[in-house]
Amino acid sequence: MARRNDLKSKLKLMVAMDLTEMDAILLKYVSFLSEVWNVEHIYFCHNIKQYKLEGLKDSFLDEDISIEKIIEKELHKSIASNYTAEVPHSLVLTSDDYTESILTHLSKEYKIDLVLSGNKNELQGTGALNQKLVRMLNTNVLLVPEKTKHQLKRVLVPTDFSADSANSFEVTQTLVESSQGEIEALHVYTISSFFFPYINTEKAIDKTEKQLNEKVKHFKKRYTNTAEVKFNFMDRKEFSIVEAIEKHADENDFDIIVVSARGGNKITSLFIGSVTNDLLIRNRKMPLLVIN
Repeated sequence: MARRNDLKSKLKLMVAMDLTEMDAILLKYVSFLSEVWNVEHIYFCHNIKQYKLEGLKDSFLDEDISIEKIIEKELHKSIASNYTAEVPHSLVLTSDDYTESILTHLSKEYKIDLVLSGNKNELQGTGALNQKLVRMLNTNVLLVPEKTKHQLKRVLVPTDFSADSANSFEVTQTLVESSQGEIEALHVYTISSFFFPYINTEKAIDKTEKQLNEKVKHFKKRYTNTAEVKFNFMDRKEFSIVEAIEKHADENDFDIIVVSARGGNKITSLFIGSVTNDLLIRNRKMPLLVIN
């Protein structure tokens, strides 16, 4: 099945649950999404790693207690307490050593349009699973942090003017359609050393931004879905590109960041763009939607 490049069709969502406090956050956020998107069905998934399951079975062998039943009961309890939408849902319990592999399999089997996963900071978790998911899944991934607003009014799309980043704008427009949100593009630049020491910093910035405005003009002409999008430029100065994106997003009160999984120098589908990869590791302040 061809991938759909919009979020306005009837969507199938999958939520990766792990029996931590993050589950409640994800359940509340997907309830919000169900109000603003046309969601057809939600699959709440939890994978029990086989090696952990075997150890637990030994502990409960004498009492003849099913670990799977205990976990299933706890998940149902969490869903009942935190999921408030009326969209039909299913609970899927699996047992595999590799969570990213089983989620990839389920995503294909159920034809999932978007996978939601927790983006943890203070709570238990390293974020390594999210990097693997973005590499392996042939669908969009939404990473939800521990503290987030339930709104999609202001959306930031970092861009390198590549075809992959253009695809992010196509998805983003449908992302904010129902909430009439505002989309802003951001290009983070470094002033070329070519300009120094011949002209001062102010003139170098002015010349760089004139060149970037020409790039935007050509980009909008080539990708008509960006025609109405406001483009901003930011000199990263002493910051990394990702630090500059985070700084801009935080200071301007954005609700979500949308990026393409691949950068402009795509080699194979196994490589994540360097900026996206760094955002996967660092971003913990707002949801991050990765377009695959």
